[in-house]
Amino acid sequence: MSLNLGKTQFLLFDWYLKVFVLFWKKSKQCLLFFSLESFLISCEASSFMDAYQKIRLAIGKVADTGAHLNAAKVSEAIGKKLGLSDSMIQYAHVELRNTVYEPEFKKIPYNERALFLPHCPRHKDCAAINNGEGYECKKCQKCDLCKAIKLAENLGYMKVFIVPGGSMVKKLIDKYNPKAAVGVCCFHEATISFDILKDTKIVPQIILLLKDGCKDTLLNMTLIEEKLKLIDNNLLPKKETIKTSVKKK
Repeated sequence: MSLNLGKTQFLLFDWYLKVFVLFWKKSKQCLLFFSLESFLISCEASSFMDAYQKIRLAIGKVADTGAHLNAAKVSEAIGKKLGLSDSMIQYAHVELRNTVYEPEFKKIPYNERALFLPHCPRHKDCAAINNGEGYECKKCQKCDLCKAIKLAENLGYMKVFIVPGGSMVKKLIDKYNPKAAVGVCCFHEATISFDILKDTKIVPQIILLLKDGCKDTLLNMTLIEEKLKLIDNNLLPKKETIKTSVKKK
């Protein structure tokens, strides 16, 4: 789903959030839900920004203030006032929680992270075999799982798994104990994953599928690449920087 908001509206949105961040730092009595809702009411919802960038930019600026966020309430407010589809509300919910964890996630080297991919995007002729730790990719290049695996391996991720379900993710995390985990899944699995990891020291980032279901699902390769590459540049060798495929405006 592509959403477009006029330049003037976006600049107003950006200005509001900057003012809100400054106000929040000075007054802990400000209510996030009320402030965000009040702004959204004042902003015309007839045209919209690109969902995958502007929503993230907005919630990121608020989350960075250290405010206590109720992801469900805030994402619901965004959805109702901007007329977003259910899938975009779910995306806002997940990205709110991602943003809270992102500063710590970026501090963890690639070789201490694991990537968990779902098995449902596999090609109908997939020859991968479940080896007890998920499906072992044969690198046939018939689906985007191959591309995601190659990205993670080239960056130096400690482990990449194609898993049949969330229960296996928990077992693999207990076995290999990564410091950070990137998961690609549907919204239902995402909320379960956040809840499983919130009482651990493992820092998560979640990417929702472009199309979910039990088969023929679609990976969001743009976001997968961006999330995998997130890192504090101080952890990289000198003269090396990571360029994500998505440029924030």
